[in-house]
Amino acid sequence: MAPNVPRQSVYFNPNANANQLNNIYACIGRIRFACDTLHETNTALDFHTSDFSRLSTVLKNQRHFDLVSERDVKQAREHVAAEIAPLLRELIVRAEDVLAKNERHVRTLRNKATEELAKVEAHSQSQSIGGVRDEPGSPTVATLVAQAELEDKQRELEELRRERMSLMERVQAMEKDGN
Repeated sequence: MAPNVPRQSVYFNPNANANQLNNIYACIGRIRFACDTLHETNTALDFHTSDFSRLSTVLKNQRHFDLVSERDVKQAREHVAAEIAPLLRELIVRAEDVLAKNERHVRTLRNKATEELAKVEAHSQSQSIGGVRDEPGSPTVATLVAQAELEDKQRELEELRRERMSLMERVQAMEKDGN
């Protein structure tokens, strides 16, 4: 600017030309449009962040889902397998002991049932000699009880065998995963 030129006023000049007024009105219109857009944006932002406390809680909870490297997962799996394998082996040994005990018990029951049958047959033969005769194929109460006990023990033995097999398969799978 020139040093001797009077300074222009920032206030409205009634002598301003029409071009200046049109420019001012256009600026005012654009500012109003910008303000309206800003107001709508603030309203939308306010609406969408009104439950910000819930949103922040949700975002904090996502920290639980961080990715873990495959190496860390493999190490953790091996660590768990190393801890559990001895316990599983001990449980399998116990199960085998129980199976052996049950097999011995089943054998004992079979022997008792056989002895009882022999006694019943001997008793029935002695009665048939005396004139009283039982029906030839009818089982006695002792025989029925012995057979029921035998069937129960056999079912229990079969269950224990299945459980043992499933435990063995688990141990083998864990050992395979550990290697």
